Amino acid sequence: MTQSRRGPKRNEASRRAILEATRDILRTDSYDRLSLDGIARRAGVGKQTIYRWWSSKAAVVVDAVLDGFIPTPPLPEPSGSDIAEALREWLLAFREQIASPVGRTLSRALTGAAAVDDTAATRLYTHFTGPLREHLRERLASDAELRPDADHLAAADALIGTLIFLTLSRQPVESDHLDGLLDVVLNGLRGPSDDSAE
Repeated sequence: MTQSRRGPKRNEASRRAILEATRDILRTDSYDRLSLDGIARRAGVGKQTIYRWWSSKAAVVVDAVLDGFIPTPPLPEPSGSDIAEALREWLLAFREQIASPVGRTLSRALTGAAAVDDTAATRLYTHFTGPLREHLRERLASDAELRPDADHLAAADALIGTLIFLTLSRQPVESDHLDGLLDVVLNGLRGPSDDSAE
């Protein structure tokens, strides 16, 4: 339950109608055009009913996602023995997922909600970012080519953060840029070459 939910216990039928209305609007419209007025009209409830339980449209979207009303595909995870190729395939898959119309809408909504609601931020981190971040850290830490003493969590943050930043700032995420990102991250994690050690 997020901190944005306030007031008396909610009516379950109204709650479902609100979350279903949010889902239906986002199927055909952008997050920018989503409004609490529009949600209220579609759900057949008063706007004040929404305000009693949620502080913003972003908070409504968070609950619609985490309660299963807006399905989200599982986050891709890097696999394969070659670390560079595995991460490149993962970056491309992640790019396609969050750069799609639905992905952009949800990324903006969920990031906005996390910025203003501590409980929403914790729930989203536990459900999405935290597991992905830990999987990446483990994948980097287990690779024999990479320095065991490197900060693998910082490297995971660089990979995840770059994609989210570019998506939220509406910048293109080109394959060449992803290759450059991998080059910087992986070369920073590898040990010094024979030439540099002399």
